[in-house]
Amino acid sequence: MTNSDQKANGPKINIDNREYYIDSLPDEGKGLVNGLKTADNQLMLYNDTLKLINISKQKMIEDLRKIIENVEPA
Repeated sequence: MTNSDQKANGPKINIDNREYYIDSLPDEGKGLVNGLKTADNQLMLYNDTLKLINISKQKMIEDLRKIIENVEPA
């Protein structure tokens, strides 16, 4: 397998509807791609955290509604 064959089978990134082989990017570009991957992973992590917080909040509201069923409103 030649070096160009290896690049042809390597991972790509799509920017502005154009595909680029990550291995063909300069080192600075590869570093930015790694930074983008890290940012995507952090976004997924925080989105999952926000979903869990929202589920917890909804449960607390549900529990509070049950508690105040027999409480006279102000």
